[in-house]
Parts: sequence; C-alpha cells; structure tokens
Amino acid sequence: MADPMKPEFTAQNPIVEAASRIRARRELARAIDEQTGEPVARLPEDAEESLQLFHEHLQTGAKRLNAILGDGSVKIVRLERPLRLRVRFGEKRVSLDLDEVQQLVRVGGLDLAGEYQFDLSSPVPALINLSKISTEAGYGERLTPSGVLKLIARDAELPRPAHLDGGGPLQL
Repeated sequence: MADPMKPEFTAQNPIVEAASRIRARRELARAIDEQTGEPVARLPEDAEESLQLFHEHLQTGAKRLNAILGDGSVKIVRLERPLRLRVRFGEKRVSLDLDEVQQLVRVGGLDLAGEYQFDLSSPVPALINLSKISTEAGYGERLTPSGVLKLIARDAELPRPAHLDGGGPLQL
C-alpha cells in the first residue's frame, strides 16, 4: 500500500487535488474580502463618485491578489471622460462603463452583462443589476468589488509551495 504522506500519493489522488483546489479558492476569497470590505468614511453622492470608490476597492483587492498570484495577474485599467474601468485576469475581462446621464453603470463580460445602479445605502460600494427580472436567479444581489474579483479569479490556482518540491525531512 502506498504511503499517504508521500507527494507521489497525493499527486495521484484526485480527492486530495480537488480538496487543495477548494482550499486555494477559499484562501483567495478570504484574501479578497479582507482587503476590499472596508466601509467607506463618507457615502458617495452620485454614480461617478461611487464608481471611483468602487475602483479604489478594486485596486486594493487586486494588489492583494497580485501579491498572492504574482505581479501582473490582475490588471485594472481606468479610463477617464466618461469614467470606465477594465478588469483583466488572463483571458477574462470585465468592463464597467459609467452613464452619467442616467446614473447607471453598464457592466460587460463573464456572466455580468447588464445595467447596474449603485446602492448608495450600502457600507461598501455595491451595484444592483437592473436588467434582471424578479423571477431570475440572482435578482437583487449586490455586486461588490470583492465579488468582481472573486468571479474573475475563480479558476485561479495558487502556485505550488516550494517546500513541497523537496524530499522532505526524512531522507533515506
């Protein structure tokens, strides 16, 4: 019988691999929430201020993710006049475009397509999808900066720790 403590066994065991992927996803989600969940000191008054605050929280969460996954993993591009944000992770893209006249944000990419409105009473910047009908799944759910980062990085895998590549403490 194979020794379950040896890397050869754990590398071949699909249950152990799945558990490590789940653990890695939870770790990433926790890291994102820690960095982007701080309440704002002053509530924004319009959609542009809210989107700027949303951008700040995205930047903070992206810095944390890049520290874990490696520099340049998550990129956030900010375009002015009108304010637009682009979030990139590998081949995945999410765009947030401000419509100043209607005070809406048009979100595109992944499964987020639609028109969103900021929930100004929320302690952190949050968007509510106006394009969903009340009978659809996800109706009324808030989209926060951490939610965007979790969605875009959901398939990310943490790099293998270097100490696991060695022979271990017992060398025979």
